Amino acid sequence: MNTFKPWKLVSLLCIFFVFTSVESQKLGKRIKKKIDDKAVDVLDEKLNGKKKKKKKKNGEEEEAGVGGVILGSENGFKIDRNFIDRSNLIFYDDFDSETPGEFPSKWKRVNGTVENGQFEVNNKREGVVQMVSTRSAIKPSFDTDDYLGDSFKIELENFFWQRGNEAYSIQVYGAKGVSPAFTVMLRSTNVASGSDVVYMAGKQTPGWYTSQISFNKGNLKVMVNGQLLVNSPDINVRECTYVAIKTLSPGSTRGDGYPKARINYIMISKGGLPLYERIVNSGRIVVRDIYFDTDKYEIKPNSHVALDKIVKMLKEHENMEVTIEGHTDANGSEEANQILSEKRAEAVKNYLAANGIKRYRLSSKGYGEAKPIDPSNTEVAWAQNRRVEFVLNKN
Repeated sequence: MNTFKPWKLVSLLCIFFVFTSVESQKLGKRIKKKIDDKAVDVLDEKLNGKKKKKKKKNGEEEEAGVGGVILGSENGFKIDRNFIDRSNLIFYDDFDSETPGEFPSKWKRVNGTVENGQFEVNNKREGVVQMVSTRSAIKPSFDTDDYLGDSFKIELENFFWQRGNEAYSIQVYGAKGVSPAFTVMLRSTNVASGSDVVYMAGKQTPGWYTSQISFNKGNLKVMVNGQLLVNSPDINVRECTYVAIKTLSPGSTRGDGYPKARINYIMISKGGLPLYERIVNSGRIVVRDIYFDTDKYEIKPNSHVALDKIVKMLKEHENMEVTIEGHTDANGSEEANQILSEKRAEAVKNYLAANGIKRYRLSSKGYGEAKPIDPSNTEVAWAQNRRVEFVLNKN
C-alpha cells in the first residue's frame, strides 16, 4: 500500500504558497490599476470639468440643473458655468448669426465704430463684435433703457491681447442716466471698481477671459476666469436702469495686424423677474423644470409646478400667443432626437390646452439637437441643451 510521504506534503505546500503569492500579486496589480484608473478619471474631471460620456439607461430621468465648473486659468481658479441661470435671461448675443462688417443688430451705438467679425476655434467659425476705433461704446437694444432693477448678473467673454492699455468698461447707469452710477473696468491684469484696483493672481497670457459681474441691492461682485476680484457690499446705488460697454483698444486703428477689442458673447439676467416680463423683454423663456424619462415624451408629475406657472401667465394675458420649442441633447441619432423633441413639445402644448388655454394660441415645434446652448460633449452641456422654450408670437 502506498503511503503519503512527508516530503511530498512539504513540496505541495511550497507549490501552493508560490501559486498563492503570484496570484495575490496579480490581484494586487489589478486592484491598483482600477484605483489608478479611477484616480485619473477623478483628476480629469477636476481639471476639465467633465466626465467620460456615459450611455443613457432606460428609465433614467432627464433633468436640468446639473452643476459644473471648468478650469478657469493656470492658477487653478474655476469658472462657474452656472453663474447665470439661462431661464432668467433678459438679453443674450453670441454674434454668430451676424454678417461680418455690419453693425450688430441687437445693439445701439453710443460712440465710435463697431462691427461684426469672425474667428476660428477648433475648425469652427464663431462670431464676435469688435471695436474698429479705439474708444467705442455700445449698449443692448431695448425699447426703454430701464431693465436692470436692483438685482442682475452680466457675463461676457472678452479677448485680452496683453498689449498696450486695453480695457473693457462695464458702465451701469442709475435712474438719472446722465452718467454711469458705477463702472467696472476690466483690464488685462486687473479689475477696477471705483477707485480700488485689484490685480489678478499669476502671470496673464493672451486669450479669451470670462468676466462675471453680480449686483444685488448694492452688493457688487466681479470674477474673472473664476477668480473673485471685487466683493463690495456698499455700492452707493440700489436701482439700476441699463448697461453700456465701452472699450479701450489702442491698436485698433493701426490696421488688421494690430489688436482690436473683441467680445465673443454676452448674457444679462435679472433675478426674480416675473415670467411675463421675461418673455416680453427677451422674446422667449427657457423652462428647465419640465421632466421626461429618457427617450420618452410623457410629462412627469414633478413638471406640473413649472407648467402651471405658464398656464397662469397665459390666463392673465389673454392675447398672448406662444410657440413651444422642444430641444434635446446630442445623445442618440439626429432623426430620433428630432422626433422626440417634436413629441415633447406637442405634449407640453396638450397639457396647456387641457388646463384651459385655447389651442389657437399655442403652436409647437421640435429642433432635436440642432440648437445646443452648449456644444461641448459634457454632462453639464447635455443638461443645458435638454430644455423646453416658450417663444412669444403675439402679446
